[in-house]
Amino acid sequence: MQKRLPLAALALALCASPALAQQGSPSTTPTTVTRVTLVHIKPGHADQFWADLRQHFKPVSEEEKRQGIITDYTVGTKSTTDSPEDWNVVLTWTYPNWAALDNLPARTNPITLAHYGSAANRPAAAVARAENGNVVGSFLVRNQAVNPWT
Repeated sequence: MQKRLPLAALALALCASPALAQQGSPSTTPTTVTRVTLVHIKPGHADQFWADLRQHFKPVSEEEKRQGIITDYTVGTKSTTDSPEDWNVVLTWTYPNWAALDNLPARTNPITLAHYGSAANRPAAAVARAENGNVVGSFLVRNQAVNPWT
């Protein structure tokens, strides 16, 4: 049994490697791509954070979804903390595939410009947003469908 455990761990590590995750494997098929952003709301700023999310994140994300730039978006909260600066809100945007990220600003800039009213208002909103929370992590996840056992 001792010899099998390291081999099983190696097999699991190989199946979960980034290269295989990008290409798929006999076990999985790549599907959508999700941008995950982890946010820590600053103490005393929860009301302002949530107001900003309702005022800006939701309408911009809804329009991106309506135009087919994203397939979905979500907001979640973390029920536990690992440290005082741990993230407590997760924001996600799901794209149909890697190609959907090509020239993304060219497709999203008109949406944010229409929402904020001017190019100068976008960075001003970002500065105000930073008063309410800190991004503690942001990364892409390649979602995988588990293939049927044959």
